[in-house]
Formats: sequence, structure tokens, C-alpha cells
Amino acid sequence: MQKVIVPLNAFNRIEVLEKGQTSFIKLIAESGAYGIEIRRELFSNQDPSLDNMKQEMGQHQLFTVYSAPIELWKEDYQLNEQELTTIFQEGVKLGANWIKVSLGHFDKSQSSVSTLHSFLKQHREIQLFVENDQTPYGGNVNNLKSFFESATAQNVPVKMTFDAGNWYYSKQDVDEALTQLSQYVHYLHLKQVEQENGELVTVPLQKNIGHSWERVMNSLPNALVKALEFPIEPKERTKEYIQMMTESEALL
Repeated sequence: MQKVIVPLNAFNRIEVLEKGQTSFIKLIAESGAYGIEIRRELFSNQDPSLDNMKQEMGQHQLFTVYSAPIELWKEDYQLNEQELTTIFQEGVKLGANWIKVSLGHFDKSQSSVSTLHSFLKQHREIQLFVENDQTPYGGNVNNLKSFFESATAQNVPVKMTFDAGNWYYSKQDVDEALTQLSQYVHYLHLKQVEQENGELVTVPLQKNIGHSWERVMNSLPNALVKALEFPIEPKERTKEYIQMMTESEALL
């Protein structure tokens, strides 16, 4: 059975901000999702306290990922410890199982992976994930490889979120990313990116028409937790897309 996560940024942004992320919890649970990805950038006055959100997600037994738009390494190549501390404090209140951030400005010769290791030793309750984002540095295959090689060498408990579509925005080769980074991947964000009127846009998944998301998914272990990070409109189609993942599993 596929473990499918639904991130809140898959839904209409205006509706999420107006109604609050909490209002989507029941829909996501009833659609058969394994879990939910709460987005820090989508909090609004409509959302209750983090403790109350935790309680409601717990009632629906949803695995919880907390995604925060912060960079792990600052522009001076040092650990972004202050913001990371805040995010982990929020994650604990939210009952998050995983926290997801982007790489930021990592440089093997200047960034102290041991500092990150020390931080994570004090925050063992939540697993840290680093995702390839859409920036030329945080979405760079070589930078990510250098970071994960360094982290692995020092036994730093950090894992990778592989976003199948962000490589197009950061102008990287998807197949090269798979070759270099697949051993570190434990969470897969599925999106399809296409060119429309000279611009890159994220579009809903379609099966069996040669889309790159299927190639990426089939190249990685089938048991990976997968997130549906593309426009789900209307939101009632969530169940349909989750079932698509189950059907894809049956074909492998």
C-alpha cells in the first residue's frame, strides 16, 4: 500500500489562507492519505494554535510533515541555527514526525556539518529532511551531493526529499540527480513541470503519457513515502490522485 502525503500547497492558495489549513485535514484523511504536509508559509489567522492542529491531525491518525521555507545554511555558509531552533519548536507543538527545509548555501570547506550533528542530537524527536528547491544553489545536484556525502561521513541523521519537478526550475538534469542522489532519498515530492508560453508551470499528474514524474517514481524504491505537490482542483479530486498512486504501485 502506497504511503501518500498531501501537502497543503496542492490546494488553491487563496482558499487555504481564507479557510485555514486545519479546514482541509478531514478531507485529506477521508481521501485515504497516509499523511499531511503542513506549510509554514500558509499559516493564517484562520488556523488554530499548533497544539490544536496537532490534536485534530491526531484524531485522524495522519502522519505529519512540517515544511518550512528556510535555508539550512545561511549566505555566510554557517548553520541557520536560530531559525532551525524555531522551526523545531513549532514542529514539536504541531506533533510533526518530519521537518523539511531547503539546503541553502552549503560549502564543504566552510560549512560545519558537525554543528548540524550537535543540533540534531538535541532534537531527536523529529527527523530532518533537506529538499532540492528551485534556487540555483539549493537545487544544485553537486551542492546537494556534497552536503549529503559530508553528512553521511559524519553519521548526521538527515535525509533527502527529492522533488521531481524542482530540477527543471533550477536547470538541473533529472536523470543526473537520480544517479547522484538516489541513495539519500527517503521522501518523494511528485510534480510534473511543463513549458507553457515560454514559462515553466507545475501541472497535475497524468499516467502513461511519458511524463517525467513516472520515470522518477519508477527509478526510486516503491516503498518511499510520496507527496502530491501539484494543483489539485477541485480539492475533491484528492482521493482520485491517491488512488492513482495505488494503481501505479500495482503496475510495478
